[in-house]
Amino acid sequence: MPMKRHPHSIRFSQEEWETISRAAVRHVITPGEFVRKAAIRDAAENDGLTDVPLTPELVELIRRTFRGVHVLAFLKREQLGQAGRQDQFDSAAMAARTAQSATLQAGNPSGTK
Repeated sequence: MPMKRHPHSIRFSQEEWETISRAAVRHVITPGEFVRKAAIRDAAENDGLTDVPLTPELVELIRRTFRGVHVLAFLKREQLGQAGRQDQFDSAAMAARTAQSATLQAGNPSGTK
């Protein structure tokens, strides 16, 4: 059964709300949902709660994993370059960078590093 929610009023300047709205569009959620998730995530991180889907530790693990994959990809790039298939590698690398960025942004709605 879904948790019952109650409305609460929070005031934002027009510029703040536009920033929030743009971020919400990037995450394909409503501005209200974006604000709620960002507030809950921040409260959870600062209060030591563990039910946040993408914790800072997990974000760091994702970054380290991508770094390891980068080393392996570099070696594969050398092989594909020697075989004349550099374009194939470049296309796959761009897709991987896009996926990494989307994954990290999904867990970090404030956009900070």
